[in-house]
Amino acid sequence: MANVIIIFFKDIFLALIPLFVAIDIFGVLPIYLDFVKDTNLKDEKQIRKNSLITAFSVGVGFLLLGKSLFDVMGISIYDFEMAGGILLLIISINNLLSEKPKLYASADKADLGVVPIGVPLIVGPGVLTTLLIITGIYGYLVVTVAFIINLLIVYIVLKNTRLILKYLGKTGSNAAGKLAALLLAAYAVMMMRVGIINTASVYIKSIIAHTAH
Repeated sequence: MANVIIIFFKDIFLALIPLFVAIDIFGVLPIYLDFVKDTNLKDEKQIRKNSLITAFSVGVGFLLLGKSLFDVMGISIYDFEMAGGILLLIISINNLLSEKPKLYASADKADLGVVPIGVPLIVGPGVLTTLLIITGIYGYLVVTVAFIINLLIVYIVLKNTRLILKYLGKTGSNAAGKLAALLLAAYAVMMMRVGIINTASVYIKSIIAHTAH
């Protein structure tokens, strides 16, 4: 029994690492800072809450239904990469060109927690792909626990954004916001590039295999 428990926690730790790298919360943090710098504590709390609920729902939902749903709809993870990349590129361009960007001005600020913070920044194609891969290795229970632990880490990091803003100051936060928008644009282009390359690779392999037969 003791050995089973040890193996279980060891597997959780091993599943935790690739998910932590895939989520890359410290890479997301500058972009998150840019979104919440002009919000009050109440709005930021709601944004943070919505982002974590969305990330959890999408991650667990994808674990349970994602592969089957994608298969039924004829969608690949590469399609998701390209769609997410286009969405993030639009947001980043809006941030770079606007003096005071107001994303989704007609929507509630808390909606930012759903898109783009919850998805695809916290849980994007990389995280979903990682979930699929490690589930085949460690099983649903271990991966779900590892995913929840990662979201707790995300919560702790995001909860302390006000301290970071305090040290940055207004000028520093504005500069960080523009840099974050530029990084977001680069990240968006990377997502689209990877999606296009992987899609092309699949088609080329399919053509080669068909030709060989």
